[in-house]
Amino acid sequence: MDSYTVAPEAPPAEPSRAPWGFADMAKAVGLVIALTVLISIPSAVIAEVVAGDRDNEDHPTALTIVLALSIVLEGLMLWTAYRFAVHKYGLTLRSLGLTKPSRAGWWLPFALMIGALAVMYVYFAVLSAFNVEPDTNLPEGVFDNAGPFIVLFILSVFVAPPVEEIFFRGFIFGGLRGRWGVLIAAFASGALFGLAHAGNPGTLYLLPPVATVGALFAFGYVYTGSIIPSIVAHFLFNLLQVTLGLAYS
Repeated sequence: MDSYTVAPEAPPAEPSRAPWGFADMAKAVGLVIALTVLISIPSAVIAEVVAGDRDNEDHPTALTIVLALSIVLEGLMLWTAYRFAVHKYGLTLRSLGLTKPSRAGWWLPFALMIGALAVMYVYFAVLSAFNVEPDTNLPEGVFDNAGPFIVLFILSVFVAPPVEEIFFRGFIFGGLRGRWGVLIAAFASGALFGLAHAGNPGTLYLLPPVATVGALFAFGYVYTGSIIPSIVAHFLFNLLQVTLGLAYS
């Protein structure tokens, strides 16, 4: 037998149950919802005053204010994940998946992005086949003015990918997987991810594909032991969507 034979790469070891539990996750989600409501009210009032007689979505400054609120809310999500996991239990950021991937390579983020695109395009193709044309969840004037577009670009490309992967995959999925198993935890955390992207009842159509994409990213976390590939895939996906939105606006 050749003494230099390399053993096949082993999959990441199954992590033990995360120390944060259902109560911690419920508190974090509840706190994000409560603060969202509290912050949204004065933000909406300010935007209404700025817009005057015009609709908020038609007034660049008012629209910028509304979009900037989302950046604040992303910060709140990040804080709650840190507060109820890392800080509370004296952990490091590795506990939320912020560590070097144990396997796979540069190709995985691209594979995850392509998978996410496939999910979205197949879903909307099916809707189109049934003559269903849902409205976009983005304000109509976001690509027409520099202010709203810059805020949207910063939010979608630089803020949302790391924050949402830390919260939904590192914190929520990480807390559920040791209790419900990978499959149920992936789709449960994906469903919460989808609900977070359905800003109003009219955008609930986004729930199935976004939840599926969230589950896909969770499987990427399981495969590599890290959320970094999912962060990169999320970044690439959002960058492509914003670029296409600008190109076709």
